[in-house]
Amino acid sequence: MKFTSLSFLIFFLLVYCLHWFFRGKLRLGFLFIASFGFYAAWSFPFAFHFLVIVAINHVLNQKILKNKNSLFFPILIGINLLNLFLFKYFYFLWDLIFTLTGSVFFSQESVRYFLQSQFGADSITLPLAISFYTFQMLAFTIDIKRGEANEDPNFLQYALFIFFFPQLVAGPIVRHSEFFYQLEVWKADKEQLLEGYYLVFLGLLKKVVIADNLSSIIEPVYKNPELYSGYTNFLVMFGYAARVFCDFSGYTDMARGLGKLLGINLPENFKAPYFSSSVRELWTRWHMTLASWIKDYIYFPLGGSRVSEYRGYFNLIITFTLAGFWHGANFTFIIWGFLHGLFISIERKLDIYKSKEKIESKFNYKKYAGILYTFGFFVITIPFFNAPSVTNAVQMYIQVFRFAPGENTAKSEQILYALLITFFLNYLQTKESFPRKNWSTFKSFGFLFAFSFIVTVLLGYLAPGGAEFIYFQF
Repeated sequence: MKFTSLSFLIFFLLVYCLHWFFRGKLRLGFLFIASFGFYAAWSFPFAFHFLVIVAINHVLNQKILKNKNSLFFPILIGINLLNLFLFKYFYFLWDLIFTLTGSVFFSQESVRYFLQSQFGADSITLPLAISFYTFQMLAFTIDIKRGEANEDPNFLQYALFIFFFPQLVAGPIVRHSEFFYQLEVWKADKEQLLEGYYLVFLGLLKKVVIADNLSSIIEPVYKNPELYSGYTNFLVMFGYAARVFCDFSGYTDMARGLGKLLGINLPENFKAPYFSSSVRELWTRWHMTLASWIKDYIYFPLGGSRVSEYRGYFNLIITFTLAGFWHGANFTFIIWGFLHGLFISIERKLDIYKSKEKIESKFNYKKYAGILYTFGFFVITIPFFNAPSVTNAVQMYIQVFRFAPGENTAKSEQILYALLITFFLNYLQTKESFPRKNWSTFKSFGFLFAFSFIVTVLLGYLAPGGAEFIYFQF
């Protein structure tokens, strides 16, 4: 069920109305069943596969909690990584071996024949949300090993922590310290409920009105860049920057809003990333829960910056290359992650962070130049994030730098308007959120009613329908 579908609206209204009637374990059980049903609506067999993985993690986490030096720790880490590898990276590695060896044994036809003969399936299906739930489970297990997670949740608490449907499919990646304590208090005040409704409608505005309307304009260019002019190829790079922010930030807004309505606060994932003045700062504002995860569980264990200068650069590049690979089993994502790690290393080498606050306060033009540089870098690397292949990404650059002739999009203005709105939405993320503390109840309800009415009207006129959330594929 997509958050933007009628079926989800009916599902959530039922869950929302019923869950407040339950207390304690009954509420835990009800929300877990609802979350399991939400996942099962996509695939019933994979829902049970997911449940088995969660059960294994819970049982072995209990063992590790009692004995942190237990062999169950590497076993559980291995199970989770193997589960992720099998479903997400198997074909990538298999194709790589086939390219290197040329052996017919490693051809896709051999895999297809084996799967068909043994399991009656033509291919390995990528389970929904596998990257997100794997990272969330790994973080909890590693924190237990480090002695940083002292909670001892029962199975229902742990299962809901992983299965909680508002954030299940595309994050944010929630840490144990951000979730379990809320199960003890579990209440939602008026301000939290108002903010929840506001975030849901804000997410709908970003996702359906802006991101979905851009999708049909820009995706044909990424699939066949050689058919379009250099100008159009250049323009859709900016168009995708608007789309990916509105799509993913819109999903996060909806996830956080739905969580608040159910009495659970989820962490923010975006904080005006397009106002960042360096690539490093961008990653403190964009997909913040993933950036925090890779810092704590990849970068720091590699040694972080507490090593020699060039080893520190190597750690950064490796960390971001792996972060790119996490997004998908494609060389495009590897290159995209590598470029981000490389530029952060260059920024550190040039020491552009030194006395940054003093520089910004005295010479604002440097801050704005930094914003232009960072956003420009983000846009220029976008082909490697969204193009289906390295060939397509390179072809886009060729079209742009050759000023190549070709078909022009008839909706240039729509991309430019969407980009302006995207920057305005980034600006809003620098301001106090709704509801405002100094607003009266009447003013708060009046604003919420007017805002939701306007968004509903826009949805009625501008909703194209059908587009999946971008991060569902990860």
